[in-house]
Amino acid sequence: MPPARPDESVRGFFAYHLKQQREKAKLSQPALGQLLHVSGSLISGIETCTRTPGFRLCQAMDGVFGLDMFFECLHPRLIEETGLPASFPEFTDAEANATMVRLYENFVITGLFQTVDYARAVLRAGQRADKLEELVTARMDRQEILTREEPPMIVALLDEFAVRRWFGDRDIMRAQLEHLLELARRPNITIHIVPDRAQICPEGAFTILSFPTEPDVAYIESIGGWGRMIDTGTRVAELGVKFERIRSLTLSASDSEKLIQDILESL
Repeated sequence: MPPARPDESVRGFFAYHLKQQREKAKLSQPALGQLLHVSGSLISGIETCTRTPGFRLCQAMDGVFGLDMFFECLHPRLIEETGLPASFPEFTDAEANATMVRLYENFVITGLFQTVDYARAVLRAGQRADKLEELVTARMDRQEILTREEPPMIVALLDEFAVRRWFGDRDIMRAQLEHLLELARRPNITIHIVPDRAQICPEGAFTILSFPTEPDVAYIESIGGWGRMIDTGTRVAELGVKFERIRSLTLSASDSEKLIQDILESL
């Protein structure tokens, strides 16, 4: 892939100057990744304009190169250009460092658990082809936390409607449900289905992230994939109580797995 041109886009400008700073410091992509506590492939992706850095990573780049808020100040413009929600990279940065993830999803199978084809079907409406692939890549990037050496504990509450609702064709749905069953059998992932008969109606999907030494934070999703970070202790605590109320009405993990299997077999 040809090197990014700094005059073509904010992403190109960011990529060009990252490469310039890295080479000036005589660092390979893996070496820079090690200093920033990310993979060398992520650095490569940013330099080829196929990956989008989060806010904390931009701050860390400034620290490594001794710059005064250069990459940090580019970040808002970069996010505007990609079309991602402004707070989403902040959320994915936090998610990547969480040791426990608790989530509730009422509309689709959560992004962390989506296959590429299912994600593409979910995100396709109203998107240009190039824009669609950027969004799909961003969603798949999040899933790196599932395969790292010490993945987080994940407790996912999925509405039965979200599991039954079709995106794409029969083959896409079969592959997605098979993937969901495989994830449910991992020791660090617990999936509970909220049955249709459960008499509870949360306002929308949300995620609570927990860390070893920092307070919990949350992310609340809204229409069109937009959302906002919540770090106020009382508000995060309220979401924690809501999460437990929903979980009290879910099927057990084994019954949830059986329901997913039944839906898969009915396709």
